[in-house]
Amino acid sequence: MQRAAGRQPEAGRLEAHRRYIDIQFVIAGADTMGWRSTPTCRQLDAAYDPAKDAELYADTPDAWLAVGPGSFAIFFPEDAHLPLIGEGDIHKVVVKVARQA
Repeated sequence: MQRAAGRQPEAGRLEAHRRYIDIQFVIAGADTMGWRSTPTCRQLDAAYDPAKDAELYADTPDAWLAVGPGSFAIFFPEDAHLPLIGEGDIHKVVVKVARQA
């Protein structure tokens, strides 16, 4: 489970994973998540870290998805995403699903 204060879009970075699919289920609060196709990201902010299965990009999201309580979003490796955008506390569960190579 994850509980965090919402932040402004400029306070975060797009993240992408290679080995896992993210399923982000919002329990309370509202999480507006940014999205951009990973292959179109050009501004690498932090190189891929295999231990964290994450790389970060400074690109701007192409779309925003409002995910309210009881809703979820699924992000595949080709989906760079910027979660935890909003006001107040956001309480959610992030499930990591290993993808087959």
